Amino acid sequence: MRPVYVLKNHKLDLYSEKYNMLNTNVFLSNYYKRITRFKLMINHWMKPIVLVFRNLNAVFIDLFSGVTAPPPSTVMVEVGADAVLPCHLGLAVNPSTLRMECFRSDLTSDYVFVWVEGRERVNQKPQLYQGRTSVLFDTMKLEEVSLNLANVTALDEGTYICRVPRHGRSCSVQLLPYASSPPAVRVVREVGSTAELWCKSAGWHPKPNVSWLDETGKLLPAESVETLRDADGLFKVSSRVSVDKRWSQSATCRLQSVAQSRETSVQIRVLTWYMYGVLVLGLIGVCVAAGFLVQDFRLRNRNVHGKDAKLEVNVPAGQEAQAEQKVQV
Repeated sequence: MRPVYVLKNHKLDLYSEKYNMLNTNVFLSNYYKRITRFKLMINHWMKPIVLVFRNLNAVFIDLFSGVTAPPPSTVMVEVGADAVLPCHLGLAVNPSTLRMECFRSDLTSDYVFVWVEGRERVNQKPQLYQGRTSVLFDTMKLEEVSLNLANVTALDEGTYICRVPRHGRSCSVQLLPYASSPPAVRVVREVGSTAELWCKSAGWHPKPNVSWLDETGKLLPAESVETLRDADGLFKVSSRVSVDKRWSQSATCRLQSVAQSRETSVQIRVLTWYMYGVLVLGLIGVCVAAGFLVQDFRLRNRNVHGKDAKLEVNVPAGQEAQAEQKVQV
């Protein structure tokens, strides 16, 4: 028979209660951690599904309504300027009763702009577009709506879709921000008859292509091309090329994107064997002329000192005596 112990105090009961509470807290903490991990996993796997569903939803609306959305038009805007994205809905709309949702096709969460019955829903807008998007209704053409985007950055590139779920209408516009800067070209070093050139430029969007050209417009093979992208979405490009100075006297670095093209040329110092010979002969001539001048200067100084010495030796004795008498008087 198992013995039964009777405690005279309640310390053991107190310890057991604390132990049970501690186990409960640990269990709840582990439970909440598992729930949080499960939510994060669900969000991670649901993002692409939400993106696909959103795009398919717009397609199904157009199919069942019998209206096919036109292909997206492209609007090119310089970085830092304001963009106006036109949208043709194909039916007259009333802003006071309209519900319109605008989003970017590559973003999986939130809307760029939501308009519900004459008012904007700001709480559904992501932080990237806070205070930057607005809508403009054309009073003359009620079927025309424009989505305005202020202070465009390179990160705003994408296809914007606006849809009216009630009427099954939608439109899409592709925004392409562009930016560029003239490249800087210089000669890095010269080894024998080869010159190494370096080209660098920053602040580009979209990503540019780099090409080198000689003085005749022929392509030169680049040795290296390095492209980096900063936090603002702009590209920084640098490239190097080696040029034979015997055949090329200049080179051009050209950067070109779908929006812009910039180029800069640099002159290369060319020295042929004939020019080397002329330089060597010229240096020899200068050295010889300098030697003749030095020798002539020495001869003149020697002749002057010799004449002075002869005059002192040939002075008559009578003249010396007269000179002494004059000094005594």
